[in-house]
Amino acid sequence: MEPPEPAGGEPACFLHLVCEECGKVRENDRCPLCDSAAAERAGSPADREG
Repeated sequence: MEPPEPAGGEPACFLHLVCEECGKVRENDRCPLCDSAAAERAGSPADREG
């Protein structure tokens, strides 16, 4: 008898879905709790230059 396969996947696979602001999992690239977006985190190129 073989052991059952583990459920789910590697936890790190879903790390990009976690909101850095509050830790909740994003839905459709927006956080349902604090409404921050993944694209807003990166900032614009002008923000990074100066």
